Amino acid sequence: MNTTKPIDYLFKQNIVKDIIKEIQTDPVGITTNSIEITSLLIETIYKQIGGIMGVVFSDKTVFDKNWKEYQHKKNSTVYGFTENINKKLEVEGFRSIEDENFEVATRSMLKNIDGVYLASNTGLNKSIIKKPKPENDLIIKVNEKIKRDALFKQLDAWGYVFSDWCSSKNMYASRGGIVDIFPALHKNPIRLELEGSRVVSLRVFNIVNQESIKEISKAVIHEPLTTKNGFHEEKLKDFFESNVNNILYITSDFDENENKKIKHFDFFCEKLSKKTLPARLINNKIKKHIDGVTSVFVFRGVKINRDLKNKVVVCDSVFGENIKCPALNAVFFGTPGTTQKHKNITIDNTQQKRVMSLDDIKWGDILVHQDYGLGVYRGLERVGGGNESIKIEYLGGASVFVPLDKFGRIHKYIGPGGSTPKLTKLGSGVWEKQKLTTKKSVDKVVSHLIENFKAKQKPRGFIYKGDDELIQQVVDDFPYTETPDQHQSIKDVYEDMSVDKPMDRLVYGDVGFGKTEVAIRAAILAITSGRGVFFLAPTTVLSNQHYITCVNRLSLVGVRVELLSRFKSKKQQREILENYNKGQIDMLVGTHRLLSDDVKTNNLGLLIVDEEHRFGVKHKEAIRRIKGGVDILTLTATPIPRTLQQSLVGIRDTSKIETPPEDRLPIKTYINRFDWVDIKNKIKYETNRGGQVYFIHNEVESIPFIVEKLSVEFPSLNISGAHGQMASGPLEKIVLGFFEKRVDVIVCTTIVESGLDVKNANTIIINNAQNFGLSQLYQIRGRVGRGDRQAFCYLCIPGKIKLLPDAYQRLKTMEYYTSLGSGYHVATKDLEIRGAGNVFGYEQSGQMLQVGLELYNKILSEAIEKGTGGGENKSADVIISFDKESLIGVDYMPSAHDRLRFYQELVLAQRDGDVENIKRRIVDQFGVVDKPTENLFLVTKIRIALNDTPIKKCIIKSGCVNFKIKKEAKIDTEKFLLVLGVFSGKTKNKHRFEYIGGETSVVFDNIKEDKLLGFVVDFAGLFSGVVVN
Repeated sequence: MNTTKPIDYLFKQNIVKDIIKEIQTDPVGITTNSIEITSLLIETIYKQIGGIMGVVFSDKTVFDKNWKEYQHKKNSTVYGFTENINKKLEVEGFRSIEDENFEVATRSMLKNIDGVYLASNTGLNKSIIKKPKPENDLIIKVNEKIKRDALFKQLDAWGYVFSDWCSSKNMYASRGGIVDIFPALHKNPIRLELEGSRVVSLRVFNIVNQESIKEISKAVIHEPLTTKNGFHEEKLKDFFESNVNNILYITSDFDENENKKIKHFDFFCEKLSKKTLPARLINNKIKKHIDGVTSVFVFRGVKINRDLKNKVVVCDSVFGENIKCPALNAVFFGTPGTTQKHKNITIDNTQQKRVMSLDDIKWGDILVHQDYGLGVYRGLERVGGGNESIKIEYLGGASVFVPLDKFGRIHKYIGPGGSTPKLTKLGSGVWEKQKLTTKKSVDKVVSHLIENFKAKQKPRGFIYKGDDELIQQVVDDFPYTETPDQHQSIKDVYEDMSVDKPMDRLVYGDVGFGKTEVAIRAAILAITSGRGVFFLAPTTVLSNQHYITCVNRLSLVGVRVELLSRFKSKKQQREILENYNKGQIDMLVGTHRLLSDDVKTNNLGLLIVDEEHRFGVKHKEAIRRIKGGVDILTLTATPIPRTLQQSLVGIRDTSKIETPPEDRLPIKTYINRFDWVDIKNKIKYETNRGGQVYFIHNEVESIPFIVEKLSVEFPSLNISGAHGQMASGPLEKIVLGFFEKRVDVIVCTTIVESGLDVKNANTIIINNAQNFGLSQLYQIRGRVGRGDRQAFCYLCIPGKIKLLPDAYQRLKTMEYYTSLGSGYHVATKDLEIRGAGNVFGYEQSGQMLQVGLELYNKILSEAIEKGTGGGENKSADVIISFDKESLIGVDYMPSAHDRLRFYQELVLAQRDGDVENIKRRIVDQFGVVDKPTENLFLVTKIRIALNDTPIKKCIIKSGCVNFKIKKEAKIDTEKFLLVLGVFSGKTKNKHRFEYIGGETSVVFDNIKEDKLLGFVVDFAGLFSGVVVN
């Protein structure tokens, strides 16, 4: 089998040698109608001559296509002088990608960086540039002084936007002694730490979690080439021609007059087919051309017969055309509509974390206090000169102030479907009644869960052994590299199935992250152990997708898979069931049809359930009946709230897949004004490369208008509308058509927010993007970028509106957070839960609406612990009373949102290491902490030290430390007095007992502050071995 690389072949051709010889002295012209041949020629020529090579395209469309092919290649040395020709589409505060590419190319050329520089004829003649002057750049060095006001003034003049946090490029932020700046051309933003006017530290930081990555000694912020005042200094053509070493002109059509000026070479190609052909037809074409040309190149994705492999050149890359090039005496067979596959793309080499701003509770949000009910957040206030408290306003205007040590009793209200609840009136008794009603309502859930839990404790009666050889074949046939989370989930499942106890595991992660593969590995283990498998999905479309996947993955090892849904006729369904009952079918994939009485479960070993909460009540009952005696693997893309996950402990094991597959590319996201011509161009680009388009339009009434307008513009495309008010039949037909590539553009509402894995759809246009919430935008954008293609998301806003601050910030965040994984955490935090309690398979949204998701899950969790005998020794956190100011100061951290976020983290801290990590991040983001904040860290560590001890409250005042012991504490008094005496003698701190109101306190005097924490930790250790259970 010949494996010669195409560029090596091209270099050996006389015509290419002539070009390489000619271009080193004079410009050269090439005429070709093939983008792929253009790319190969540019790559071959540049490989030989190197330096700074200019490529000028006569056709701007051809330039755009070539640039888009190059800009996403790894380690690319290709630069593009892209034009932002439609300025009216720009949104103030958002920099166009064209301007950014233009600046990168200009600066690279000025620095004499070797590479290929692409431009169009029209761009060279129209564009003007401002030559950057190094003396105008801002240079910041450690230990040097800067004038903060002058710095901010310069950044403002350059078009930078001030914000509380740097969330995108061309932004800056200031917090105390910290200044964050995100220059347009920097990979990461930079952070300055100032003492007065002196720079004491310079570092780059991660935009996702706002934490520093590394220290640097110097930072250069370049003056932008485009500023608010514009520029008129030099023609791009003069600049371009004076800086390149060699120029190659690319034309699509031969112009005799134009090409008289330079030597011209013709590479016209014959198109053999515009679409990817079936294997039989492509092999016939290969046979036809083998004897007529010097070489036949076959690229990745083309399946060729064995007898042809030694007669062609097999290339491990993607080629987007099927063409014959007489000038090269070669034929190229690829996969039209496919782009180059990229590997190992990472984002800053750091794990994506959730966007911090969504953790904030905003003014006016509804909060739930476990003791007082639902009220409105009214900020942080200091009560009576003490520490800060959260102010919650209730119905009628009464307020409750929640101190720091009680933060754990409140949370942000999240209810089903975004419903607005009724606020609580203090003193009315309504809240206590509602909590009691909720507790009663969970009994139904808990009884079933406990019953299921007890059933799962009974031995299965056998252990899955499996056929190692067949299982390994399935593993080897997996075409991707397992992600770490996926590998761990598979390991978890295999460990569950290797013991004599039925499995009940929930695997959750975003669509396309590999949950189905985990199910397939479980299935092959069960099937090769002689057990049947059901794969249950809530919709016909989803079940069809799973069926196709299972057939592709398992049929190679002889596993017989069948689909049981309404896609099959009644006759076919009867035949499938007969064959299953005879043992001729190993695995059934289907909808609720699998739950019918005529489907026997005698030999069923494994039930895989996808998105269980989307089934109706009747079907959930049927699922529960089947669950009794089989292993259960549940898959869901619905994010699981923290408390709900905790309540699953001991009842259902969980595995989380949050690592994106390695071949995923960040989704290119742009914000611009809505324009029909621009929309048309975006759709044309995607469909021309064989892809499909989502057009999100959240107004049902005008969807037909959009569909009609696009259908007129693109008569050859299948454009369909879809929304939730349609009948299920037509809706499923359209969605399935989109999945099966029969629909090119789907114009729809947010029904696609959580949907199918359509790898071929890689452009999404979101109309009126300013009206969507941040998590919703993430969720919708996540419909594209599922495969190894570059995906694009266009967030469109109306032409004349001015963005409100909140909308601007949401879109700014979307502009930067482009990786697939980063959106999952955002969606988890800000999701409007649609019956999240149904992860268990029960309708409980009514009670969630009344008390909120968090409290509902807490009540549920407590009921489960009681039912399973757990949680009996759970104790409340100890209360710490310190006579010194212990809070995060307003001067140090001005934003209440930021203070609240860190207060919440400190309340949840369980180890000293957690506190130190929080402190490190605060210092990193706000500078050296003040004394009140340092005291807060001390108080938190004391609270941690005394947790899980019999101490109820610790009062620290003027060196006196008073430890109040709980009334109900069971202590071996004799042992305790013995160890207490030893402790007092060792520390030389005498103790005394106080008895007030039936409570006992141990009191010490004259404890120095610098010894306080160590003293409390040692005292807490005295209770080890003296507490009686």
